[in-house]
Amino acid sequence: MIKFAVKVGLATAAIYYVKEQNVWKNSNESLKTYEKLKETVKPYVQEAKSQIPIELPALPETDGLPSLVKQSWNAGVLATFKFLAESPRTVSNWSKKGVEKALENEGIKNFIESFSSAKSSVETKVTAKEEKK
Repeated sequence: MIKFAVKVGLATAAIYYVKEQNVWKNSNESLKTYEKLKETVKPYVQEAKSQIPIELPALPETDGLPSLVKQSWNAGVLATFKFLAESPRTVSNWSKKGVEKALENEGIKNFIESFSSAKSSVETKVTAKEEKK
């Protein structure tokens, strides 16, 4: 129970901190937060680099990150709305193909035809009764 409480507390603190840092506001606020984080972490990264005996290559610059994020976001939005726009047609096509495949099976075809032949025999009986009157 204590382990669960600690996990919930950490998750709550993380969510609160992220909200306070304006990560979920508009993209300009998020980019400012990203730059602030990068500057905050930079001394620790340099200290860690000095403790590692191997020379590590420099991290790539993220100058193009804002435009990349916008492009990715826009592509995701476009794909989502394309899916929503095409879903009725897609479901209709899948339904037709499913019915066609099901009717290729003789057992299913006979089962369905038994309903239609039962209906036609009922219609015949009703018609016969009407003619007698």
